[in-house]
Amino acid sequence: MPERIWNPLFFDFDKTDELSLSIMRDNDIKSVLTMKKVTDQNASLDINTGSVTAILKQGYDPNFLDRHFYALHYTYEQGKYQTQGKFSFENSQIHHVSIGVKGHEKELPLVKVNFYKNVYMVDNVTIAEWVSKFILDGNKADLLHVLQIFDARIMDITTLVENNIPYVYVILVNKVKMPITYMGDGINKILQLLLLVLTSPNGIVLLDEIENGFHYSVYPNVLKLLYEAALKVNCQLLITTHNIDILRQSAETMKAMGKLQSLNYQRVNASFKGRRAYGFSGDELETALDAELEVR
Repeated sequence: MPERIWNPLFFDFDKTDELSLSIMRDNDIKSVLTMKKVTDQNASLDINTGSVTAILKQGYDPNFLDRHFYALHYTYEQGKYQTQGKFSFENSQIHHVSIGVKGHEKELPLVKVNFYKNVYMVDNVTIAEWVSKFILDGNKADLLHVLQIFDARIMDITTLVENNIPYVYVILVNKVKMPITYMGDGINKILQLLLLVLTSPNGIVLLDEIENGFHYSVYPNVLKLLYEAALKVNCQLLITTHNIDILRQSAETMKAMGKLQSLNYQRVNASFKGRRAYGFSGDELETALDAELEVR
């Protein structure tokens, strides 16, 4: 739906109907891209979707439909040249129309860019099932508390089904419903990690380089939430890290919880004789950190 495809471009999804981006190039030529929502005169409605069904139940009101089914008009200016066009939806496909072109724009060479995201992503269906179980078990308040640490605007969390696929949505203070996948890596990672732990009672969860995806300022909250959850359901966490702040914060967090004895630090040393693992208790790790010894 246009609502799901285009709205993430706009601040708070739909707080504004227009956005503009400008770039000043090294040759002093300015490029400006302006996008705005316009009425889609040829909106294709699939009556099998839940959104359209809900709209029709409220009565056919074209003004109301425009808020869900709209086209995206753009104007691109580069120096004295200008291009306009419109993107709309037709039969579940994105349709592009070039409205007008003045002059000819010099095309810039395309450069291949690779992006590697080192975050384990659980599929939408699994996340939605876990969140639904949390809500049914009466643990929604605990989940909301965690999410609000990362974003105070979050007021509620729910699951919605679109085209027979469940998604997790958060509801913000301004009543906007937003897919949680749009809320940033930090929130999504902590949600997934917590759900992995809390759905693994008496089990084991392996966390590789836990610091990835988190700003260092949230380490205390992240570790406290994870360790509390693991202790609550008797889940063993096996965590790898090269970050000294994670080691130090782990010791401080477990000590503050009175569970320093439950922390064990393993270090693997490599030599010409091979590899050997050394185990240290939480007390020993704390002492080494206080003495500023190299423990990584």
